[in-house]
Amino acid sequence: MIPFKKPDVRAFLKSYSIKTFAVSPDAQTIVFQADFTGAPELWAMERGTGFPYQLTTIGQSVYDLRFSKDSSYILASFDYDGDEKPQIYALPLKGGELTPIRTLPGTHFFVHAQSEDGKRLYYTSDESNKTYFDICAYDIETEQERTLVKGDDARLYLSSLSQDEQVFTYAKFYSNTSIVGYLWNNGKSEPLIPGADNEHVTGDSTLGKDGTVYFSTNAGEEFSYLARYSPVSKTFEKLFQLDQESIKSIHLSEDESFLYVVASAGVQDKCYSFTVETGASNELSLPVTIVEKLLMTNSGELIVLGSTPTKPKNMYRYTQGDWVQLTDVRIMGLEEKELSEPEVIRYSSYDGLEIEALLYQPHNENKNGYTVLLPHGGPQWADVLSYDAQSQILAYEGYQVFSPNYRGSTRYGATFTKLVEGDWGEGPRLDILEGLDYLESKGQLQPDKVIVLGGSYGGYMTLLLHGRHPERFQAAVDICGVSNLFSFIKTVPESWKPIMDRWVGHPERDKDRLIKDSPITYLEKMTKPMLVVQGANDPRVVKEESDQIVEALQKQGTEIEYLVFDDEGHGFTKIENRISLYEMVIRFLKRHLHV
Repeated sequence: MIPFKKPDVRAFLKSYSIKTFAVSPDAQTIVFQADFTGAPELWAMERGTGFPYQLTTIGQSVYDLRFSKDSSYILASFDYDGDEKPQIYALPLKGGELTPIRTLPGTHFFVHAQSEDGKRLYYTSDESNKTYFDICAYDIETEQERTLVKGDDARLYLSSLSQDEQVFTYAKFYSNTSIVGYLWNNGKSEPLIPGADNEHVTGDSTLGKDGTVYFSTNAGEEFSYLARYSPVSKTFEKLFQLDQESIKSIHLSEDESFLYVVASAGVQDKCYSFTVETGASNELSLPVTIVEKLLMTNSGELIVLGSTPTKPKNMYRYTQGDWVQLTDVRIMGLEEKELSEPEVIRYSSYDGLEIEALLYQPHNENKNGYTVLLPHGGPQWADVLSYDAQSQILAYEGYQVFSPNYRGSTRYGATFTKLVEGDWGEGPRLDILEGLDYLESKGQLQPDKVIVLGGSYGGYMTLLLHGRHPERFQAAVDICGVSNLFSFIKTVPESWKPIMDRWVGHPERDKDRLIKDSPITYLEKMTKPMLVVQGANDPRVVKEESDQIVEALQKQGTEIEYLVFDDEGHGFTKIENRISLYEMVIRFLKRHLHV
């Protein structure tokens, strides 16, 4: 037998990642973003050929991707090195040089629709409104822009556009838990839910040919359901509601006789068909546990991008009752059975609130006895049954990985999600500690062998746990984490600032709480080895957040390492950077834990 070397971190990170896709009007071509070259690029795949060809060499993340209405070119929006400010370009069908359509340094352009004749784009932009954005129509030929709705009291998001361009739906974003939907009809706006207050979320929407709006909302309920609004009768009605599941995307058939809806059900997704006339519904089997994106072609076929915990994101086509896998992304050198299938566990927190969590167990031959606590970002987000390279890398290296969906996480109802608003540092922190105690009580955790590692809000929680409970952790890894809530509130993007009072707190009114919940308050207690990682172009948690905590800890003598990626933002898109990150994480842990 020839002895082969065991795959390492690179096997997980060299495996390709598909982010998003678009389907041509005739359903013969799929364009998608993937990092086959080590950086995100656009690729295309013809129906029946099974092998993609490259379209771009830009090396940047795509935000919007669509074919022109006449299928003569591709529209794509890219940011630059993680700055999250997408610019609009056109691209030949077979690839090549990008042609700028709407570009302006320092400005966001979020495309949502194109006119049927292909001459106009509809997008939201902050060119003249940095805080709330405006909804605009742009004539590609004359290069003239018209403002259709000016943002005044909340960030604007455009949703769906009618074929005659006289009607569209949009939403006002007051917070993650307060998003109000509107119908714009020939220059006048009307709410999709007459008489409703702002304490609800209007989600995905689509327009029927007669102007009827189908959309998801949780108005009056904990979980989002399918609803309909008639602009003629001005009536709102519920159509389809699920038990303890939230509808997150809707897709109307060409003849408008039925819809497909994707719903979140705890840590996994489900898909249903719904017949408009009869109200009948049926669950559709899925080849994945989490749906990243679903599109329905004009002929009624479904294209899905999704993953399972042990299988990375792939694309599938649903036709004639069967799913056909279109791509085959795998982990190089490993079989699915060699990865960790997380266990879904539930426990009661300090006040009786039930918390759901994922627990990744390493295979017996790899176990080193340590547990990595992995608090998710957001904080209004959730860890789910999708492929997560970070968790799989850690489990493969022998670590048990614990990922709790603490209060404030999505997918568990509106009330649960709101619990983190104005309480970043207390309730979620205690939920996490209760989870560690629960695992210890079950004999599944050694209390003297715990590491905390998190990014974004998870990085914030990593710092806070390290500062307030240093005795419970042997090391800490903070990735793009908030260190000081006061400076964070000042430096977030302009469009975030209106929500900060509700989301985090007011610097004067909530001063005492913000001091208590800021990790930098507990510097003296941060004595365990720490690794801090940051993207230099991060617009959400700016580099100064990491700079200040690193500088302060260095002064007091805490053992700390600092890794900065100059060409990344809030998250890391380039394969070599991700490899550098996780190789450093593994080395850091082995050095300080002696595993």
